Amino acid sequence: MTEYTISLQAYAKAVLHCAKYPWATVHGLFLAEKKDGKVRMVDAIPLAHNWTQLSPMFDVALQQVQVYAKTKGWSIGGYYVAYEDTESTQLSASGALLARAVSASNEGVVAFVIDAKKLSPGSTQPGLVPYLSVDSQWKEQSAAFSGEKAKGGAATFVLENNRVLASTLKLVAERADIGIHDFDEHLDDVTLDWLQNKPLSERIRTA
Repeated sequence: MTEYTISLQAYAKAVLHCAKYPWATVHGLFLAEKKDGKVRMVDAIPLAHNWTQLSPMFDVALQQVQVYAKTKGWSIGGYYVAYEDTESTQLSASGALLARAVSASNEGVVAFVIDAKKLSPGSTQPGLVPYLSVDSQWKEQSAAFSGEKAKGGAATFVLENNRVLASTLKLVAERADIGIHDFDEHLDDVTLDWLQNKPLSERIRTA
């Protein structure tokens, strides 16, 4: 059974990416450390808010992320998406294709849909809905973050500590999302750091 832990750095960046573009579908990748059957999502890299389909731009971004992750001793552990329709927590057909493309060269990738309804102040549950690839289909893990095993006993999901939700909501309230840059923005201005988002990373560390 695999245990997936979501760090503050990974969770906050994914949520802030969503918060920066509330009118758009956004997606990105989680980077992971893997050891002894445990996977820790250590960081998130925001990809796009303009395109949501498989494309040459997606392939270029994916290759660059893989190279960057390798320099850190990490791998790509997850794909995340937040839909323009904030009521939707179902992984769409295009989202499934993108997640499948990521998993083709990265073993054990988890797809996450961001649930915007759980990102409001006072929420006590993570705004992530995980999907695992089971028999070539992406299956929603209904027991995720509840302390119970995922369907089939294949995985459990936890946040790294009890301050992840509160710290992320604080960052959203402070409009820290202004400081996050995705690959789309980098294409318009190559000086923008989309792989590391260093100033934001430091702000999250001290949140």
